[in-house]
Amino acid sequence: MICHHNSCICETLDELLMEQCKLATQRFKFICEYDKVDTIPFILYTKEDSKPFEAHIHSDSTIFFKIIDIDEECATLRLLDGMDIDGYTTCDVEDVFALYKTDKCITIDCSCFLGIQPLPPKLVNRKLPEVNHGDGRGSGSGWDHGIGKGYGSGYDCEWDPK
Repeated sequence: MICHHNSCICETLDELLMEQCKLATQRFKFICEYDKVDTIPFILYTKEDSKPFEAHIHSDSTIFFKIIDIDEECATLRLLDGMDIDGYTTCDVEDVFALYKTDKCITIDCSCFLGIQPLPPKLVNRKLPEVNHGDGRGSGSGWDHGIGKGYGSGYDCEWDPK
């Protein structure tokens, strides 16, 4: 949907949604080895204290989101689970190695936000590195921490650290 609100963030999210749709559906003439991207992840900053907006996911929180829809002054966002290179959940943008889509969505009032920081789409569903210890047992980030071998290779993966 198209946003008709006077909020700068609302307009920016509307543009981000349109670009995200183009990336997911269009073919490109000069980019041959392009994997279609259906998510442009981002962080929102609140008007109240200029800090990243946090939403609760599992027993933790996240600051990473995907725009799903926008209507008037409200936006529906999918929560993304941030993981560091060792397979641990993180909300630190400096430590995030991969982002995984969850089935959790929230609706926000765009007028409560003053800034947005887009992140590289290549972070979404990025496979965590495997480490081979030479004993024939593949281990590494996900394997040692109870996530399971190959975590990050599928779409819409969820991990509950409980």
